[in-house]
Amino acid sequence: MSRWLAACLVVLIAACAAPALERGSPAQTRLSEAEARAAALARSGDYAGAARFYGEALRLATSLENPDAIAANAINLSIVNQWLGRDAEARAALAAVLDEPRAGFSERRKTQAELRRAILEAASGNLGAAEVWAGEAERRCAPGCEYAAAILNVRAQLALDAGHAAEAARLAAAARERAQGEAGRGEAANALRTLGRARAAAGEPARALEPLRQALEIDRALGDPRKILADLTELARAADAAGDAQAARGYQERGLAVSRAINDGRGAPETEGLLRR
Repeated sequence: MSRWLAACLVVLIAACAAPALERGSPAQTRLSEAEARAAALARSGDYAGAARFYGEALRLATSLENPDAIAANAINLSIVNQWLGRDAEARAALAAVLDEPRAGFSERRKTQAELRRAILEAASGNLGAAEVWAGEAERRCAPGCEYAAAILNVRAQLALDAGHAAEAARLAAAARERAQGEAGRGEAANALRTLGRARAAAGEPARALEPLRQALEIDRALGDPRKILADLTELARAADAAGDAQAARGYQERGLAVSRAINDGRGAPETEGLLRR
C-alpha cells in the first residue's frame, strides 16, 4: 500500500476535553504542556521530537489514571511513529488502548484506536490484519458514528489494493455520502479520490476524471499540499489512460511544481490525523 494512505486517508480529529482534574494540578499542567509541545513539534515537522513529548504525555496521563488522555496521547504517539517509519513502535503505542480492556476507555476512543491500527496495518501491506481491525471499528461504530466515513474509506482502499475495483467504488461512494458538512470535507475528498482510482482500475479512466477533479477542488480549499499532489498524480494517470496526453502533461507539470514546493518546505509537515483533547 502506498504512503498516501498513511498520510492522507483518515481524519481523526477529536476535539473533546479530558475528564477534569483538580484545578491547578501540577501534574495536569505538565500533561497539558507536554501535549502542546508535541503538537507544535509535529506542526514544525520535528516528528522525532513530537514522539518524545507524546511519550511523556502518555506517561503523565498514565500516572494520573486519565483514560481519555491516555488514549489520545497513545494514538498520537502511534501516528508520529508511523510517520517516522517506526511501525513496531506505532503498534506498541496503540496497545495502551487496545490491550487494556479494563482501563475505562470510551467507545469513541476505542473506535479511533481500532481505525488507526487498521490504517497502520494497511500502510504496512498487511491487508488481512487491516480488514480485521477495520471490521472491529465498524462494529463499534454505532449509527451516526462520526467515523463512519473514515471506516468506509479504509475499507474502500483495502478493496482496491486487493484488486476489487467494483467493491472499492461502491464503498468509496458510500463514504462520500456519509462525509457530511464542513467537518467531513477531508473524508469526502478521500472518498472521491478512491472512487476515481477505482474507476481507473476498472478500465474507465474517463469516468475517473470527474471525482478526481472534485477531490482536487476540496483539497485546494482545505490547503493540503500532500493531498493536492495525490490528486494531481491520479489525474495525470487517468488523463493519460483516457488518451488525453495534453491534459496529462498539464497535471504532471502541476504535480511536479507542488512536489518541489513541498520538498523546498522540508516536507510540508503532516498533522492530519492527530487528536486534539
